[in-house]
Amino acid sequence: MKNLIILALFLILFSVIANQSFAQQIEQEPGPPPVPQPAPEPEPIPKKEPKPIEEPFPGLTIGEQLEKLKEENKNLKSENTKLESEINDLKIQKSFLQNQLDELNKKLRDLNAIVLEQIKVIMSLVVKIKETVLEKTFSPFILT
Repeated sequence: MKNLIILALFLILFSVIANQSFAQQIEQEPGPPPVPQPAPEPEPIPKKEPKPIEEPFPGLTIGEQLEKLKEENKNLKSENTKLESEINDLKIQKSFLQNQLDELNKKLRDLNAIVLEQIKVIMSLVVKIKETVLEKTFSPFILT
């Protein structure tokens, strides 16, 4: 019996001490957050070295190079003129197709209006037929 009482007192004492130590840990104020460390500076991107300019026609004299450049210039000008005329043709074709599209849209709107009018006429005819049929079937019963 004495052992139980001593054990109970020891447990009570131990629980009081444990509660105080846990309570002290919980009641402590949290410390300030750590100071963030600066990010390391990124490595600079190296500049690309420009490619050396190549001669357009190596092994030719200046006069020959000029002649080739003149020919190439003439070819590019003729190709440019050809492309400009194709652009103009395409612009004309675009405006022609746009006009056709506008006309077709107008015809479509007109046809839609005609169809709606026809539906209205058909519905009014259906109503008249319905009234006529009902009149002929039920009028003998109503009159007699």
